[in-house]
Amino acid sequence: MTNQHQSASGARWDWLTPYLFLAPAFLLLIALRYLPAVQAVYYSFTEWKGFFGSPEFVGFSNYSKLFHDQIFLASLRNMVVYTVVRTLLVLGMTFFAAELIYSLRNPTMQFIWQVLLIIPMIIPEIVVFLVWGFVFNTQTGILNTLLTAIGLGSWAQPWLSQSSTALWAITFIGFPFVASIPFLIFTSSLQGMPGEVLEAAKLDGCNTLRRVLHIDLPLMRGPITLAVILLILEGIRVLLPQLVLTGGGPGSSTESPANYLYRTAFQYGDFGLATAVGMIMLLVGLVFSYLSLRIRYQEATDVDI
Repeated sequence: MTNQHQSASGARWDWLTPYLFLAPAFLLLIALRYLPAVQAVYYSFTEWKGFFGSPEFVGFSNYSKLFHDQIFLASLRNMVVYTVVRTLLVLGMTFFAAELIYSLRNPTMQFIWQVLLIIPMIIPEIVVFLVWGFVFNTQTGILNTLLTAIGLGSWAQPWLSQSSTALWAITFIGFPFVASIPFLIFTSSLQGMPGEVLEAAKLDGCNTLRRVLHIDLPLMRGPITLAVILLILEGIRVLLPQLVLTGGGPGSSTESPANYLYRTAFQYGDFGLATAVGMIMLLVGLVFSYLSLRIRYQEATDVDI
């Protein structure tokens, strides 16, 4: 009887076991992710010099200062241009590459090309930007050398050293714009499409272009939206091109909010103002993500909502 009572008592508490194993992960997540995020909201309304002083509440002063700062406003404009152009280029070229590989009939060749296009994902981004720095070098860069060699020397420019071309130069880094993660998303989605739908389209005489426009794109609204959100968030957080290549210049022509945040916090020691920049970046990211999801689910036929 005692053993039965102990077994019943033990079974009553068995449901707690998974939560006990998950508790350390949740505690770390709360301590290292959620708590700093909540603190950041508060610090954005303070004048705070980091470890060298206690935060002093100043209300919306930081936000007012930012929206009267021409450099910060220029960084927002640059961010929008960079994000929109970059997202469209990467989305289009990556989808095109995924469709080309999906159209290959040899599985071995499909696998080889997938591996080749995924390899750049393991290369550190800073290496990529350093290489492109050599490409855009005014005196010995590959781009100017090539233009001169083919008789277009008048087109040679100090690409990263003049305001009219610097932002476009860093926007076009990574040509031909086949990004590894969106590529994986698209190829896996194409390979997972229902075979009976494609067979029916083929029997009805549907050519490749019509299949892409009327079958592939509608069935891939979800994966495309995911890729768009990832690319938008990457554009909002862009920092490495400024750190490695331009420093935000010349002038403020390539300044980004992330670079502005970095300089404000670690060069000028104004962590309260820097946190306000981070909050604005967060809000911009949320708005773009919401709009992307809204468009994705508007008149969607592939999900029930």
